[in-house]
Amino acid sequence: MIKAILIDPFTETVSRVTLVDTKLQTFRTLLDCDIITMAGLANGVDMILDDEGLLKDSKSQAYFKMGINSQPFAGKALVVGTDDEGNTVSLPENITTEKVFERVIFFKPSEKYIEESCEMKFIPF
Repeated sequence: MIKAILIDPFTETVSRVTLVDTKLQTFRTLLDCDIITMAGLANGVDMILDDEGLLKDSKSQAYFKMGINSQPFAGKALVVGTDDEGNTVSLPENITTEKVFERVIFFKPSEKYIEESCEMKFIPF
């Protein structure tokens, strides 16, 4: 059994979950996605998320950041521990749902922001 933390921007919740295995299909089902990616958060702590989350329709997507200076992430994410060999393991005891919740910023971009980010802009030299 692996202890992890699920970030759900759709419900704006952060909750502890227990994984029975680390199979790809388990992650895909939990995160409701087809392709996953991993992002390093700290030594021994990674985040598993939807690799195509930022490509999905923004009107039906939910977003979050891990702190004010973080890049945006889209869809659900799973915070997990990793060992020296890169295997998924339980989170260290000092990583709690409360600590993760304090860092997470849930947001929904405005229509203007989405339209502007889709426009191609040229910056003169």
